[in-house]
Amino acid sequence: MLASILPAFTTAFVTLFIVIDPILVTPIFASLTKGELPRERLRIAVMAALYSVAILLFFGLAGNALLHHLGVSFAAFRAAMGIILFIMGFRMFFDPDGETEAKTPGPRASARDSIAFFPLSIPMLAGPGAIATVMLLMGPGATLDHKLAALVAMILVLIIAVVTMGFASRIGDVLGRTGMNAITRILGMLLMALSTQYVFDGVRVGILEQAAAAG
Repeated sequence: MLASILPAFTTAFVTLFIVIDPILVTPIFASLTKGELPRERLRIAVMAALYSVAILLFFGLAGNALLHHLGVSFAAFRAAMGIILFIMGFRMFFDPDGETEAKTPGPRASARDSIAFFPLSIPMLAGPGAIATVMLLMGPGATLDHKLAALVAMILVLIIAVVTMGFASRIGDVLGRTGMNAITRILGMLLMALSTQYVFDGVRVGILEQAAAAG
């Protein structure tokens, strides 16, 4: 059983880690919580992670039923989300500073009673890319073991996000801007490769489904 779950868990973990990108969230979190006590920073980070688990779990379990209701095939969704993820990876690789700015909230987001949900949970931790990825990992064809592996991977990535946010100021000082950009570019390259595979799979399955329907 472990041998069958491990590959699914590894794929889910790598994909979600790249898409959620706790490293990219770190400097934004540090700027949003500047002046807060360490305990309050940790509380905000934990609340953001809990919100994100609820959001991603909802779309992982109910998102595909919503697609069916709208008349959108999962193959089409897989290909479309692959394109979106590729654009994210492209931007991360060629313009890491621009990707950071894209996830940086507006001035109203500094209210301490709301930043755990917006913008930390949405759009940084549980943004469109993460939602799409969870729907793909827990979509039709995924066994119960694979869905469980995706759930565990999602929770583990968000735990890592909480840890990195808890040490946000120290991590930013150690890596510096150059180090943060280098890591973001590496993650972007991996995301482009994974998203290209999603597009290939979506187109292939869609063509096979059309051929079967025509036959």
